[in-house]
Amino acid sequence: MALLRTFLAESAYEAILNNILTGSLVSGTVVSEVSLAQELNVSRTPVHQALARLAKEGLIEHRAGRKPRIARFNREDVIEIYDMRLLLETAATQRAAKRIDPRLLAELTREADALAAAPDSADWSRAALAFDVRFHDAIAAASGNPRLRQEIAKYRLLVRAFCRATGKAENLREALAEHQEVLKAMSDRQPAAAGQAMARHVQKRLDAVLATLYREAK
Repeated sequence: MALLRTFLAESAYEAILNNILTGSLVSGTVVSEVSLAQELNVSRTPVHQALARLAKEGLIEHRAGRKPRIARFNREDVIEIYDMRLLLETAATQRAAKRIDPRLLAELTREADALAAAPDSADWSRAALAFDVRFHDAIAAASGNPRLRQEIAKYRLLVRAFCRATGKAENLREALAEHQEVLKAMSDRQPAAAGQAMARHVQKRLDAVLATLYREAK
């Protein structure tokens, strides 16, 4: 029974998270546990647990006396999130450059090169977004610091919706080229250069988000 409850809560979490990241649940939307439970064909308990988890991750706003709603991020919030990414991922990349498995590094480089050589398409965009997730998590894991990886995952989760919103082929191509710069510096075993390349990448992705979503909010 406990295993079933865990499975239902995890399934509810994944379903609600997917709706947030794909835009089905837009920023500021009030969330109803009853409606979500009916939609997912589960009881309210797993939905309640899923919403509590999403609130801890910053994707749900749940204040005392108010109904939960999808978190709203203004321009300053986004800048702060990317500032945290810059600090955390720069440090992780510098550490990873010294300790990453050469076979994994070679595999990531091959995947990036193959994507760079492939023509643009809907499938290409999905593959590029999937590689982006794999690339950042692989580097975070290679840092050798589980807590650092966990914090990076937290802030990466917050920006996944922004990644999709700016997921035009041009932006994805630019991001992929930036990934390749990081991988090249790591292959050369240059931790400082790898960290700098990652910092440039995060800053450029922030610039893309601000230009796309917050052009007038300056």
